[in-house]
Amino acid sequence: MLKKIFYNNFWHKSFSKKKYINTSPIKKNTEYYPECSSKDLSKVINSACIGLSNFSDYDLIQRSQILKSISIQIRKKYKIIAKLESLDTGKKIKDAQNEILYASKIWNYASEEINTLKPVDKKFGNGIKAKIIFEPVGCVALITPWNYPFIVISERLPFILAAGNSVIIKPSEYASRSITYLVNILKEQNLPDGVINLLYGSGKKIGRKLVSNKKINMISFTGSTIVGKKIINLSSGGVKRLSLELGGKNSIIVMSDANIKKAVDITINSFCSNSGQACVATSKLVLDKKIKTAFIKELKKKLHSIKDFKKILGPITTSFQFKRIHKILKKNSMYNENVIFGDLTKKKNNYIFPIVYDNLPLNNIINQEEIFGPILSIITFENENEAINIANNTNYGLSAVICSKNINYALDISKKINSGRIWINQSILKNFPDLPIGGYKESGLNRECGTEGFKTYSEIKSIILKK
Repeated sequence: MLKKIFYNNFWHKSFSKKKYINTSPIKKNTEYYPECSSKDLSKVINSACIGLSNFSDYDLIQRSQILKSISIQIRKKYKIIAKLESLDTGKKIKDAQNEILYASKIWNYASEEINTLKPVDKKFGNGIKAKIIFEPVGCVALITPWNYPFIVISERLPFILAAGNSVIIKPSEYASRSITYLVNILKEQNLPDGVINLLYGSGKKIGRKLVSNKKINMISFTGSTIVGKKIINLSSGGVKRLSLELGGKNSIIVMSDANIKKAVDITINSFCSNSGQACVATSKLVLDKKIKTAFIKELKKKLHSIKDFKKILGPITTSFQFKRIHKILKKNSMYNENVIFGDLTKKKNNYIFPIVYDNLPLNNIINQEEIFGPILSIITFENENEAINIANNTNYGLSAVICSKNINYALDISKKINSGRIWINQSILKNFPDLPIGGYKESGLNRECGTEGFKTYSEIKSIILKK
C-alpha cells in the first residue's frame, strides 16, 4: 500500500502518480512511498503556515506538556519504533532500542528546559530597561538522513516545537519507517492543525523544491557536505536560517600514557559503531609512535577475537553506499599491502567488516575523504603538535576522541582540535541531551541540543524601553 502524506493533522493521498520503493537491507520487507509533487508541496506548506499561526497561542507550559507526553509515548513504544528503525537501516535491534530510548530522553530534556526561552529582563540605569524575547523562526523544513533517522529527528524536532515553529519533515527516501510512526504519535498530541507536516521524495526532486520555497523560513539538514553546500546555494535567494550537520573526517588521538586495552576498545567502538555509518565516527587513529607496536598488537588481537562480525554489525544501509565504499577501496588498491586487518575482497549482502590500514600517506584518499564505513587508518606522531596538525588536516571539524591518563593534558589538546564535539577516554557512543552538537569548518552551521538548541530555532529580539 502506498504511504500517505501528512498535513492539516490528517493523512492524505499524494497527488503524485509517481512512487518509489524502499526495501529493508535485512529482511524482505518493502514499503511504497509517493514521489511527492509540487501540488503536494503546496498543500503541505499552506498547512505549515496555518499551523504556525495556530501555534502562537500556546505558551511555554503547554508546549512543555506536549513534549513530555511525546517523550513518554516514545519510551512506551520504543520496541516498535526500534523494529522499524532496524528495518530501515539494518542496525542490530538492541542498538536501535538503545537509540530510541536515548531519543526519548532528548524529548524529555526539551520539555524540562523549555524555560530557556523565557524573556530575559535587563536594567541599564537612568530608567532604561530592556527585554530579550524569543520568537519562532517560522516554517522549518526538517530533512533527516538514513543512518540515524530517529535520533537525528529527536535532536531537532523537540527544540523546533519548543520554540513555537511549525515543521515540514522530509525523511530520507532510504529511511522513513520510524519517522512515519513518530508522526502518528505526534498526531495524537494536543498540537494545532498544521504544526506537523510530512512528505516523501528524493532530495533532487521534492527536496530541492522544498528548500528553495519562499515560504520556508529555515532549513535543518543532516547529511553530506556536498548536499549541504547545494542547500546553502538554493536557499540563498531568501536568506533563510540554516542549521546544518554535515560530514566529518574525525580522529582518535592516543597518547603514549593511554591505557592501551581501554583505548583499543574505544577505537573499535568509535570506527565500527553503526558499521562506520556515523558522521562523528573516528576513522583516523592518530597514534603515539612510542606505543605503536603494543597498540597494534592489542588492536589486532581484539579484532581477531570477534569470530562473527555479522552478530554485532549490520550491513551498509544502502547499496549505493556499499558500492561507493568498494569504489574507494579499489581506487586505493595500490596500498593493499598497507592493510593490517580485514578482507578487501568480500562483497556479500552489503556487509563490510572492519578494515585497518597502516602508514598511508597523509594525502591518501582514505585519510582525506569521509568513507562512511568501518575503515580505520593508523597514522603515527612523535610530538603533540604533530598529532594536532594531523587531526586538523581536514576540511571537516565535527568530532574527535582523545585517550590519555592525564586529563588536564587531554583537555589542553582538546582546545587545539578544531572540532565541535570531543570525547576524552570515551567512545562516540556516549552522549547527553544537555550538550550542544555541531561542527567546525565544512562540518556544518549552528548547534543542536542543549540550551543552544532552543536558540537555534528562535528569532531573538531585543526591546529597549524607558518610561
